[in-house]
Amino acid sequence: MIVTLTMNPAIDRTVVLEELVSGGTNRVLEVHKSASGKGVNVSRALAQLGMPSVATGLLGGDEGRFIAAAIRGEQIKSEFTWLESGSTRINTKVYEKGKQLTTEINEAGPVILEQDEARLQAKLDEILAGARFLICSGSLPPGIHPLFYFDLINRYKEQDLKIGLDTSGPPLVAGLKAVPDLIKPNQAEAETILGRKISGQSAVKKAMSELINLGIPLIVLSLGEEGAVFYQQGQTTLWAKAAAKPLRGTSGCGDALVAALVHAQLTEMSWQDTVRWATAAATATAELDGTVFPDPSHIEQLLPRVSMEMF
Repeated sequence: MIVTLTMNPAIDRTVVLEELVSGGTNRVLEVHKSASGKGVNVSRALAQLGMPSVATGLLGGDEGRFIAAAIRGEQIKSEFTWLESGSTRINTKVYEKGKQLTTEINEAGPVILEQDEARLQAKLDEILAGARFLICSGSLPPGIHPLFYFDLINRYKEQDLKIGLDTSGPPLVAGLKAVPDLIKPNQAEAETILGRKISGQSAVKKAMSELINLGIPLIVLSLGEEGAVFYQQGQTTLWAKAAAKPLRGTSGCGDALVAALVHAQLTEMSWQDTVRWATAAATATAELDGTVFPDPSHIEQLLPRVSMEMF
């Protein structure tokens, strides 16, 4: 069983413009609304790959009910803890067709009470008793301590359970000290971890070497349109990339990559096939509007476009 944990889910509202006019009037061409939050997105991407999962975390208000109903329609088991007060956030993404550029406006989320966190912890103890993979994704809402992921990983790492961590800022820096099984930092997140800017291939190589020294078995350093660097203990480190044709947006690409990695691990793909599959999944997501995830046939069409080289 795969479990995804989303502490700060959201409704993604994507508006499509030809070009954003700052300080002026903008005419919207399209609007897309979907259940989101990074862990929810991983579950949705896994569902497209035919792999069921349990989505858990915190939901509240009408926005939370929208998310719960939406993922039930995508054949994802919902095991969320409902907040005593407050509503799940709405994130707005503005996609400019002319520039092929996405601007994200993300809300902080509701303030979480101690009793809400305690009820979630009890639910996690129950759910994770039979799980094979736990993916902890996304930001922490107000009221949750930055050490939350660190404590969570330490609590469950003695079980026969692989744990992935995909977050940012202080929760990421703290969580790494618990040594999860999988991380997927982007360039900005890697810069936060290492405390310096990363610019140019030699800097990327040095950064990757330092990340590997953390002892984490599977690391993907995401570099946007430059692709990603993939490391797994005992395997050749690879740099892979593919171009989206057309590029419709970048929302959810990293979550699709994480889902594809988990799918590849559980279906025992070879290392090179894993890298190619994950890269194609992220690229295929960039070809879709809003926060929508590709099916296997779309990903397979992209496989020949993926280029890989030893890093």
